[in-house]
Amino acid sequence: MPIQCAIDLLNAIDDNKTLRKQMYGCESNDALMEFLKKEGYTFTVDEFEESVRALHVKCQTLEAAQELLHKADWLRFLLTMN
Repeated sequence: MPIQCAIDLLNAIDDNKTLRKQMYGCESNDALMEFLKKEGYTFTVDEFEESVRALHVKCQTLEAAQELLHKADWLRFLLTMN
């Protein structure tokens, strides 16, 4: 399920520093999406936003919500780069 893939990616970037470095190394949005697809994270931008909303409503503290939204903003930046 693509929304679960986006959720898995949001969780994985905390634990996997190599993944973050590889994502930074992608030179374009297309390259990033291709890399994520090869890593098993297949989703659209709309599905990503849905996953953020799904996780946001489950946050039990302000800090958890801020951390989630910080990660989401970082991923939005990467997903919209040219």
